[in-house]
Amino acid sequence: MVELVLSKLVESIVSQAVERTSDLLIHEANSLASVKDDVERLRTELRRMRCFLKDADRKQEQDERVRNWVAEVKDVALDVEDAIETFIEKVSSSYVRVFHLRGLRSRINSIYVKIEDIFKSTQTYRIEFSKQEGTSGTTTTTNASAAADHARRRNLRRSYEDPDDDVVTLDDSLTALKDQLMRVEDRLCVVSVVGMGGLGKTTLAKLVYNSSDVKGHFDCCAWVFISQQFTVRDVLFEILVQIGFDDIAKKNLEELKKDKELLEKMQKRETIKAFEEHKLIELIKNELKGKRFLVVLDDIWRSDAWNSIRGAFPKGKGGSKVLFTTRIKEVASSADPWSVPIEPPFLTFEKGWKLLRRKAFPSDVFGNRVCPQEFEKLGKEMLKKCGGLPLAIVVLGGLLSTKTSLDGWKKVQRDVNFQLNKLKSHESFGVEDILALSYYDLPYYLKPCFLYLGCFPEDSEIAKKKLTRLWIAEGFIPTPAREESEEIVEDIAEQFLGELVDRCMVQVDKTDHTGIGVKTCRMHDLMRDFCVSKAREDNFFKTIQRHEMNTATTSNSAQHLATTHSRRIAIHLGCDLSRYRVHPHIRSLLFFDVTTLFVLPLTNKNFRLLRVVEFGFTRFRGGSEVPSEIGNMIHLRYLGLRGAGISKLPESVGNLRNLHTLDLRNNTGLKLPRTISRLVRLRHLLLPFICKFVPSFFSWSWSHFSLLTLANIETLKYINSGDLIKYNEGHKLTNVRTLGIKFKSKEEVGPTLDSSIVELGGLRTLRMYLLSDEFPSLKSLSRCHNLSKLLIEGKVQEHIHSCHHILQFLPDSLTKLVLIRSVFSQDPLEALEKLPNLRFLRLYNSYVGSRLVCSAHGFPKLETLELVALFQVEEWKVKKGAMPSLKNLHIETMPKLSMIPKELKFVTISGDRKINFMSQSFVDRAHSP
Repeated sequence: MVELVLSKLVESIVSQAVERTSDLLIHEANSLASVKDDVERLRTELRRMRCFLKDADRKQEQDERVRNWVAEVKDVALDVEDAIETFIEKVSSSYVRVFHLRGLRSRINSIYVKIEDIFKSTQTYRIEFSKQEGTSGTTTTTNASAAADHARRRNLRRSYEDPDDDVVTLDDSLTALKDQLMRVEDRLCVVSVVGMGGLGKTTLAKLVYNSSDVKGHFDCCAWVFISQQFTVRDVLFEILVQIGFDDIAKKNLEELKKDKELLEKMQKRETIKAFEEHKLIELIKNELKGKRFLVVLDDIWRSDAWNSIRGAFPKGKGGSKVLFTTRIKEVASSADPWSVPIEPPFLTFEKGWKLLRRKAFPSDVFGNRVCPQEFEKLGKEMLKKCGGLPLAIVVLGGLLSTKTSLDGWKKVQRDVNFQLNKLKSHESFGVEDILALSYYDLPYYLKPCFLYLGCFPEDSEIAKKKLTRLWIAEGFIPTPAREESEEIVEDIAEQFLGELVDRCMVQVDKTDHTGIGVKTCRMHDLMRDFCVSKAREDNFFKTIQRHEMNTATTSNSAQHLATTHSRRIAIHLGCDLSRYRVHPHIRSLLFFDVTTLFVLPLTNKNFRLLRVVEFGFTRFRGGSEVPSEIGNMIHLRYLGLRGAGISKLPESVGNLRNLHTLDLRNNTGLKLPRTISRLVRLRHLLLPFICKFVPSFFSWSWSHFSLLTLANIETLKYINSGDLIKYNEGHKLTNVRTLGIKFKSKEEVGPTLDSSIVELGGLRTLRMYLLSDEFPSLKSLSRCHNLSKLLIEGKVQEHIHSCHHILQFLPDSLTKLVLIRSVFSQDPLEALEKLPNLRFLRLYNSYVGSRLVCSAHGFPKLETLELVALFQVEEWKVKKGAMPSLKNLHIETMPKLSMIPKELKFVTISGDRKINFMSQSFVDRAHSP
């Protein structure tokens, strides 16, 4: 079964190779004209091989030779891409083109011979070709299947259930854990949740950590993940950020200018991160003194991990706690012998069925889940094999949720029984077997997307936008079938992520501002272990850890890496890449948690076929300029240089004609070349808020950006509005969805908001900044019918004698609104409470009046409310029935507000309640019953 399922993954690779070679033929028609017939013959053979792969998938062979055959097919598919892309990379001048065409034709012939050998070997494997699959009907069938897949994806549920809904069995453990955490003792106690992987330790800890009564009991809280390759300094830094540094950075934000002070704060953060361990311990200890604190150390594996940081935790105020989650009971007992560990039990059959039913059957509009009797019988038989382990039940439920027919459920049951027979056990099997079944059941287009998640470090909070852009750059996401469709490739990528979530293979960490989409996601550590193991088996990617870097200094690790044939490399926790010899056709290079690179590895000759480079806040030692050799990477689709500390991009960046995403954020003072206007396929351009452009950059580049270039842009931030207005370039931004724009004066606001950027109605996210003047009328925003996220920083001009608030023109589609330094004299809540879809509202120094009022039934969908630096507010009235959906409340720096509205006692705030920099009398009243 494993071998046959592998062929599905290879089908995906071959399929992608077909599509990519098609793209290359289109984009490089002149260069490839004389070998077009040879390339077309290769594409035909690839399609024929795909039919063989489908036939192989249907065979019930359990033969190692099948695995080898599949591996050979995969290698050939990649050879095709290498041959064509190497040719394109080399024909930079016409006088060498004939020579390289001869080389390409020779390589194609060599590949064709290899394909013929592979087909001959199918007789050995007894894989027969079905004639009907090689005919013209194949295309029709494939398209119909793709259309069916697309329709099914669109109909999948996209409103993700609250994580609390997953917990149907933890009542007793919840009560016991809360009791231990909220018990006041005159010592620092270590409380532990102990159990095997997949038992729900982290879920239990998060439920308690996020509960309002626990949050209200402690003065400050922090949650830190302890990986098996953790570093003491990183853990201490993260604790300090959560308990103190973030609050310090938020103080006096009304004085924050977007240049000098912001830079100073960023430098302060970097300074703290550079502190030695003993200094960080001292800072944490000083911050926690006299406070009742709760610090969670999630997934701690060794006692020495606790011993290395325990000095940072003082006795604190009575009742301070440190909470462990661990698989090893000895770790818990050695940390605190007087504390009794909490061990979540395995699920009873009844509770297991309740959980499986929740996952396998979506609820209707009334919250009911209908389970036909035939399905129930099969489901309960499979449930017995899960051994009461919650993770196994959840993943099985996610797998079953994709099967709408009884035959589909029977097939899953056969697969379960097959695995058990292979294990020669009929009792239960491990969670890894359920994870494997779930992976094997993935459609071919999801397999590479799933495996790619393993590149990210353990317990990473993975941003949806970054992930989907990487998927697109890697070529995993197909383009929409019809040009007239409003759907774009990013939409399809989000649907793919949604499918993985629906199958319970990826966990939603945070939902976005709409409340129904994914903002960030995570992988359970056992799921990630399986993912990394599978990716290693298939040479899908190679991770380099810090301990491997240390090994490289004493052994010939370069040879080891060369023999892996990995075309994707993910560097974790620091590594000098110059010690390694990489694959000659490496396609992706990703850095995670790498503070500094001693060598900027862009001059390596093996990097010329790179499609993805993500440095991720990695700074370059020895220079702040990107080498000009980056211009040789003409196949690059994604370049992430966020926070790299670079000061200048070279002119050669203009050669990156295939670039889709260019992320340059957090590089203050960056100088950009005019050649950036040549990036005709750019879709996401993310600039630093502060740029020192080369002389006349915008006066040259924006006026010379082609209509084709700007028409492809979907994300653009941050730009100066004056440059668009001066050269009337705004009309070219016909597809922009996310826009960050800076204004120098109020005269620039009107022409921008009255341009086609707004008129076309495509904007989803808009950030506007006006620091030295005030915004005039916002009436034009009423035409942004798809706008869901809006940030306005700067004073907004009010019409004192008007009977309507200036905010009345905001569109009903808004789900997230942030107002900074707006300085309204009229109560902004009067207009904002009428927005029917608003879920998130932050007011920062945005009101100078003394009274706020929330009317009855106001803010019907508001979930998060943040009121910060409203210095003059003395009274806040909340009428009964207001904010019925409120989950999170943050009140900070409102010195004249003496008490929290008593009506909020009737509002159940299930999430965070943060009260910072308020008077002691306010804090006491807020915490009183």
